[in-house]
Amino acid sequence: MRIYVKYPLFLLLTLLLGCQQQPISDNTTTKTSTTVKKQVSKSRVKADLLNLETAQSRKNRLSDINYVLNVDLVRNKDAYLGQVTVQFNLNANTEDLTIDFTGGTVSEVTINNNHVDVNYNGFFVTLPSNALLQGKNSITLTYQHPYNQDGTGLHKFVDPEDGNTYLYTYLWPYYANRLFPNFDQPNLKAQYELTVQAPENWQVVSAMTEDDVSKTNDIKTWHFPPSKKFSSYIFSLHAGPYQLWEDQAGDVPIRLLARQSLAQYVPVEEWMGYTKMGLSHFKNYFDIAYPFEKYDQVIVPDFNIGAMENVAAVTFTESVIQRGESNRFQRQRRASIILHEMAHMWFGNLVTKDWWNGLWLNESFATLMSAIAVSELPEFKDLWHDFYLNVNLRAITADKMISTHPIEVPVNSTNDFFQVFDDITYQKGASVLNQLSHFVGQENFRLAVSNYLKQHAWGNTELEDFVAAQSKQSGIELTEWSKSWLYQAGVNTFKINFQCEADKISGFTINQTADEKHPQLRTQKTQLALFKLQDNELKPYHITPLQVTGESTQVPAVIGLDCPTLAYPNYQGWGFVEVELDEVSKNNAFDALTQLKDPLMRSMLWTSLLSDEQINLLKVIDALYVEKNDRIINQIQNSLISKLNTKERQGDPNLMALSHSLEEMLWNQIKAKETSKNIKLIKLQSFFSVVRSENGQAILLKLLSGELTINEIPITQGFRWQMISRLAGLNHPESKTLIANEKTKDPSDSGMLAAIAAEAALPVLAIKKQWVDQFLNNDNPLPLSHQRKAMESLFPANQVALQEQLLTEMLAALPMIKRNRDNYYQRSYARDLFAGICTENGLKLIQTASDKKTIGTTLYRFLSENVQKAEACVKGL
Repeated sequence: MRIYVKYPLFLLLTLLLGCQQQPISDNTTTKTSTTVKKQVSKSRVKADLLNLETAQSRKNRLSDINYVLNVDLVRNKDAYLGQVTVQFNLNANTEDLTIDFTGGTVSEVTINNNHVDVNYNGFFVTLPSNALLQGKNSITLTYQHPYNQDGTGLHKFVDPEDGNTYLYTYLWPYYANRLFPNFDQPNLKAQYELTVQAPENWQVVSAMTEDDVSKTNDIKTWHFPPSKKFSSYIFSLHAGPYQLWEDQAGDVPIRLLARQSLAQYVPVEEWMGYTKMGLSHFKNYFDIAYPFEKYDQVIVPDFNIGAMENVAAVTFTESVIQRGESNRFQRQRRASIILHEMAHMWFGNLVTKDWWNGLWLNESFATLMSAIAVSELPEFKDLWHDFYLNVNLRAITADKMISTHPIEVPVNSTNDFFQVFDDITYQKGASVLNQLSHFVGQENFRLAVSNYLKQHAWGNTELEDFVAAQSKQSGIELTEWSKSWLYQAGVNTFKINFQCEADKISGFTINQTADEKHPQLRTQKTQLALFKLQDNELKPYHITPLQVTGESTQVPAVIGLDCPTLAYPNYQGWGFVEVELDEVSKNNAFDALTQLKDPLMRSMLWTSLLSDEQINLLKVIDALYVEKNDRIINQIQNSLISKLNTKERQGDPNLMALSHSLEEMLWNQIKAKETSKNIKLIKLQSFFSVVRSENGQAILLKLLSGELTINEIPITQGFRWQMISRLAGLNHPESKTLIANEKTKDPSDSGMLAAIAAEAALPVLAIKKQWVDQFLNNDNPLPLSHQRKAMESLFPANQVALQEQLLTEMLAALPMIKRNRDNYYQRSYARDLFAGICTENGLKLIQTASDKKTIGTTLYRFLSENVQKAEACVKGL
């Protein structure tokens, strides 16, 4: 229901802001002439968070919520002015009610046409119960809020190239209340009506298409009609002189926006193609038409994550755009992110989880849906190979960390969301859902999803609703499956044990084990493949689906078949499991790599081989000479670079010889005419990362000067900065001059960030100290994007000693970082500044600082992971 307002909302806001006795200022003001007594909330903690208890209480009390919001982006350079009228039904008026609003100022509050004292503590406004009514209520708050510089709330970015200002919102999970006062929790869905005053040359975007734009002098007023009901975290407001492209996907209008200085690099035709394909695909997969009015996608700078699924106005990080030619992996990443966010329009936006413990299901599902959709694109028909490498394997790595947790976990407050926003949330959850789709049957899985979305459209759900839909459709009782997979951490390992007599299989067992910390054994459906050499090619001669359960699973179906050269119990990656090769398969693995045509199977063998700490790395480098598959090349090169960086931190005397061999191999293949352009691009990226020798540095200098060129491959601005950063980290004598000259050539914001990375990488203690001082500066902080870039680059693998000299100071600041910094900042600080420690003293220092009570859950989570990695590094692992 619309709020009744006597005057048009814009005029009312003008009257309130222009005529009130106490104008909006940077300090909270309180009305003194009130007839309603102020009451103080007894239970809610004064903090930038929402706990589950408060959320549940409000959910029980509130319904039928509608917001009418007016935001003025014109009159104040550093802050925006706002007024919001909220209408809701109060089911029980037994105590005060709080409405969330962090970091702003509130100048006036009216409740049911009565002025009340402004009871605002910087985190929420308390609405006294004696001003509220059981039944329908209407409250109006007039406020202002500074633009954010940390990527949350309403973020402001000024383009250094042309001076244009761009705004966008990032409201997930608990930042909508930085844009305007609201009941900021996912299970209080609401309707939103929005009016925005903006400069005349700006575009304004939100969940609805504007129905009126009027102009007064050089200001435009945009009005967006009431939306459908959805959660606060997926509301949006984006504004600025964005370049706009328009198209149509069936009956859905689609638009793409980017800032003007980036527009020339945006692959518009490709992007629109993915969008059209996705809208058609998901409509058919879910058997539900796209549920919103239009579909906008906005590419924005300084974004904290890859993308955000705001209703009908999705935001994307600019890192999905290359300022030069994209390689196949970059195009795939772009397609995957576009389709991941699109899947959320149905699963997440149309049907939303009740609370943040359900975050994993939203994200895991969208990750799996994206994989299914992208695999239909001709260029990425091998997508399931990527799913194995970048979803399954990342999940397995995360499941071995000290920070692992069950997929479904309690979330006590919004401050704990980094405990469930990780590779368990996305990668393991998606892997388990993929395993579930094979367990119940892929068509049953799809039909159950469709039924679930239809049954709960526009509502909120719990995990049990999703599991029940799958169980009902498949006819399979999933209670035990759910307990073992979703409520228990850890990954299992399969190892085959087989015997042969007269070259025929006489016994065959798949043994399942679990880590002692997470001893759960699980049931899952997978495929067993047996291989032997046929016409100089290793081919599967028997493939059988089977259900593995308990400690051992007998496979009678293969008794009497030919004895295999290679046996693999997770063929095509149906299961979420590690595979330890049996002795026969392990002995034949290196030969099998040259005899197998199936790239995914070769990747799986490489995974087993590369996990062996005793593997001969020179033999691995030699294998790269003959490997032609881009995904496997990338897999091996990334593993080698990681192993060499570890050896560098450990002071391994064999480092330079190994590094030089890899450099030489990469450069020879980059130069070779027969190497494809795509492979050259992949190898060039690795070459930049691995260079250590004088010869390698000389090649980088010649590429930068133009003295040396690579056939088919232009040296883009991004490549130039990568090379300069590498030279800076190696303390090349020309690096400071190179940085200074490149900053002049590239004044863009991406150039600015690249220069920060290069300067931070210089092995100069004074420079490191200046950056640490900046990280601890509470009075005049740099934007988070600048600080984050420096943190990522400050301590390369060859600078362990410099890192250790600053450890005490950085660790001593952890309690302050906990008090004064957002969760995103805390993640970067603990994850990046304490990564790569590899000395007994450094390990002892970070172990001592790892106290959850002192530093809080987010800092502890990422610091404890670095402790675990440091322990392994010190042990020589």
